[in-house]
Amino acid sequence: LPEQTNMTAPVRRNQFREKRSKYIRTIRVHAEAVRNINTAAERMRKHPNLEYIIVLGAHVEGTRLTLALLERTRRALQYLEENPDTKAVLSGGKGEGEAITEAQAMCNYLTEHGIARDRLILEEKSTSTTENLRFSLALIGLDHSVGVVTNNFHVFRGTAIGRKCGCKEIYPIPSRYRSWRLLIYIPRE
Repeated sequence: LPEQTNMTAPVRRNQFREKRSKYIRTIRVHAEAVRNINTAAERMRKHPNLEYIIVLGAHVEGTRLTLALLERTRRALQYLEENPDTKAVLSGGKGEGEAITEAQAMCNYLTEHGIARDRLILEEKSTSTTENLRFSLALIGLDHSVGVVTNNFHVFRGTAIGRKCGCKEIYPIPSRYRSWRLLIYIPRE
C-alpha cells in the first residue's frame, strides 16, 4: 500500500504541472489578443468629421454608467468635442435594474460635460447590439458617414453589424476597456 501512495504523488504532480501549463498558455493567448485589439483600436481612431456617431449602449446600474458604458460615453465626448458638426445617436433601452434608459444615461453625461442637447438623438428601444444599430440607422438613414463607438473588444462586431444593416460608410471608433472581464468578452466576440 505505501508503494501505491508513492506512485500517485508523481502522477498528481504531473497533472498539476499540466493544468498549470495549460492555464498559463490560456492567459498568454488572452493577453496577446488584448494587445492586438488595443493596437488595432489605436489605428482606427482616425475618422474625423463623420456626420453621425452611434454610441452603443451597455448596462446602467440604476442611473449610473457602468465602466463599459462610461468608457464609450467618454470616447463619444472626445469625438464630439473634436468634431463640432457631428451628431450622436445614443442607443440603448432600459433593462432589468436600470432606472433610466442607457441612451438617457449617456445623454445626461454628455450634456453635463458641455455637449449641446440638439446634437444628441436618443434611441431608447434597443436591447442588443443588432437592435442598437438597426434602430439607430432607421432614425438617421443609411446615406451618411457613421462611426460606431463601442469598446475596443466589441468594435469589429459592431461595425460588421452596421454594414449588414445596410450602412455603406461606417467606421469603428473604439473606446478603451480595461477589466478582467475581457477574458470573457474576447472569445465571445
